Amino acid sequence: MVAVVRYRESILIPLLLAIGAILASFLASSGPIQWMDNGMFLADASQGQYFSQTLGPLDHPLYLFVTTALFAGFGPYVLSFMNSLLLIPLGWAIYRLAKGVGATNQQALLAIAAAVLCHCVFWVSTKAEVYVLHTVLVTLAYMIQFRDKQRLGVLPALFLIGVLTGLAAAIHQLTFIVLFPLYLQLLWQHKARILITIPGFVLGFAVAIPGILNEMQGGLGLIDIAHRYLIGIPDRTAEQSWQGSLFRFDEMWHEKNSVVLLMLSLIGPQLVGLLLFPKNPALRVLWAAAIMDFIFAVSYNVTDRFTFFLPGAVLLSIIGVIQLQALLPRNAAGLVNASPVVAPVVILAVFAVYASGGVQLPIHKEPLPFRDDIHYFMAPYLTDRSAEEFVRSYEKSAPQGALIIADWTPNGALRSAQASGMLKGRTFESCDEVANIDEFLKGPGAYLARTSYCGMIADRFTLETLPVGYELRAK
Repeated sequence: MVAVVRYRESILIPLLLAIGAILASFLASSGPIQWMDNGMFLADASQGQYFSQTLGPLDHPLYLFVTTALFAGFGPYVLSFMNSLLLIPLGWAIYRLAKGVGATNQQALLAIAAAVLCHCVFWVSTKAEVYVLHTVLVTLAYMIQFRDKQRLGVLPALFLIGVLTGLAAAIHQLTFIVLFPLYLQLLWQHKARILITIPGFVLGFAVAIPGILNEMQGGLGLIDIAHRYLIGIPDRTAEQSWQGSLFRFDEMWHEKNSVVLLMLSLIGPQLVGLLLFPKNPALRVLWAAAIMDFIFAVSYNVTDRFTFFLPGAVLLSIIGVIQLQALLPRNAAGLVNASPVVAPVVILAVFAVYASGGVQLPIHKEPLPFRDDIHYFMAPYLTDRSAEEFVRSYEKSAPQGALIIADWTPNGALRSAQASGMLKGRTFESCDEVANIDEFLKGPGAYLARTSYCGMIADRFTLETLPVGYELRAK
């Protein structure tokens, strides 16, 4: 009886931390109106097009299918909570994977809390983004390989891993990096039987087939389609080619702000998991996957490189909690239990000092109205509804029938707002594609969200300053 009570006490705090971390994501959600890609994902889901018509580097066929179905069934508000909801199956997958690689119940629950509260995971969970669903599928693939209960036979397990790989690949190309160590182990362990993963992959990737067929009808061959899907079109100078951004270690210092954002995800047990090479063979496979993900993400020359680190952060959370408990003495259980909250405590403490004016932190050179970049990027634990505030200002200043011109970031807010029922009757155009502005000047009016990235529009018209943005007048 005493042993049962002690056991319950030992898992109570980890359990409450895991539940609390997931609930915190719901509370911090950015809602159905969001900036940039996140807003565009919400807007795309409202179009009712379940299947992607292409298979380019920015297409995410399975994510489009799932979000479109969720929008059709439940509307924009439930869709905006999708990634918070996905933390529940992600938590289960983390728990089962942790148990499979030797964690105790306490460690497995702490791994859930550490993973969810990790900066990159928590940030993405509060936005409309592809990476949480992708991380769930990748974690499930590792979970099946290291399952602690051998209910599946070898061939069914391999087939299911193939299906999960196909599903994950239908969301993001990062799949092939993160699952590479898993497939090396499968090849060494099962030899030719690994071929059963191929039909599984095809089945999982089936949602992308309409896009592939459309590309082939347009004259592209399978090799060209695969090349563009993986790293963009062959021309490195073109906008949709990402070859020039891969493994740019030479640009890391110049883009140090985005590198530091990624490093925030190593605060806590993740850093222990990264720095200490595990002795456990199963943990070594997870560590190899996390290291490959980290190297890719930290050297990928894009601003939001931290979002590519979700699978690695999850795996390092499992490794880190196990390694941390092995490092500390037995009477230091309180420190192990506290490890998942280190990241939010440290980050929020720095943010509080910044907000009080005690320290200056770098912000984007092109600020957005209502958005504090430090709050938005660095402190996801605090709700950010700046995109919604931006949209409400346009509801007051731009009448129905008006044209609103904006670059990509505010365009996401405008389009997701319209998908949620706001800004009805307004027309949105991007700065580099807009035409026939003069027709709107004669009618309801034309508006420019900001001059940043839209200099070609600002130079052609007289700008009348509004509380947010500008109204265009003929010169």
